[in-house]
Amino acid sequence: MKIFFKLSFLFTLAFLALPLAEAKEYMVVGARPDKLFVIDIKARKVEKTFTIPDSTGPQTIVISPDGKTAYVGTNHLRSIVGIDLDNGAVTFRADLDYKDDERTWNYGFDISPDGTEIYSYDIPTKVYLDRFESLEPRLSVFKTDAGLEAKPIREFPMPRRIHLLITAKSGALYAMGWDFYKIDVNTGKVDVAYPLRHWTHENLSQPDALAFWPSWDNNGIFSTPISYARTDMAEDNMERYRTGLLSFDLMTEKFDLIDFQSAPEVLFSSVFHPDRKTAYAAYNTLIKIDLKKPQTLKRIDLDHTYYQTDISQDGKEVYVGGTTCDIAIYSTKDLKRLGEVMLPNCPDMGATVIRMIHK
Repeated sequence: MKIFFKLSFLFTLAFLALPLAEAKEYMVVGARPDKLFVIDIKARKVEKTFTIPDSTGPQTIVISPDGKTAYVGTNHLRSIVGIDLDNGAVTFRADLDYKDDERTWNYGFDISPDGTEIYSYDIPTKVYLDRFESLEPRLSVFKTDAGLEAKPIREFPMPRRIHLLITAKSGALYAMGWDFYKIDVNTGKVDVAYPLRHWTHENLSQPDALAFWPSWDNNGIFSTPISYARTDMAEDNMERYRTGLLSFDLMTEKFDLIDFQSAPEVLFSSVFHPDRKTAYAAYNTLIKIDLKKPQTLKRIDLDHTYYQTDISQDGKEVYVGGTTCDIAIYSTKDLKRLGEVMLPNCPDMGATVIRMIHK
């Protein structure tokens, strides 16, 4: 009896020590006019294709925390549609023209960490018979369980020129525009979290950045290339014109600026390696950046322009996508090309985003 008990106890300990089955990694992308694709990225194949109703081209994609639903900005950026990633069913819809005589445009939304609320940055315009009137931008808050005719449960005025919303792990909402703002989603209070247009870095001009590509799914950090000039250098000195990486840690809510090269060759998106020692950015070239030195370690030419850069959870593969119908795959170690995924019938991804999920 004692021997049986000991054997049973040891077997139980051994079973508990076994690693849980690893979740499979997928990539979710959209393409014009109305397609959402779920890609088995390690198998290099499209596993599922869904049709988005009333779509004219998906843009922002936000994944629910449980990985089951993709919320897609579409319908000329005037609607947010929730798509079940198992069967393609529409489970949520918020049409943003929810006030009389308005035409409303969305350029950024995100979801709360518990998956219960969606935060949408709306740009409304009032339509008259003879003119249009630009109204104050607003933050509209929707419940994700509101079904197919979702209406906002709260709304607050917002600053202009915002193009990206980021929800930190704490639940705080951040917005990137002329400055980086922190928004209280319950009161609407807006604070400057990190000045951009109004920064006071010594000997640096006002910066320029255009970032609406999320890059934090596999590393917990948002990053974007940012350009500026050294005002203490002569205008004919090319070292004057600098490229940096602006980053925001979703866990600590800390910002950082890393200056890594001159010659601005990457414009829109970058991604940190999960170990946060290197980063990658792409446009017409793909570059690998040492974050500790900091400096550009390697660059390769791409066969066409790509808009978004992303990375695998294990940090071994870097992906570039957008603009056409292919996802190109490279080694993070040496930027060697590893393969590609072609979307069926070659639809145009344009500026739609890449999201990485695990399920």
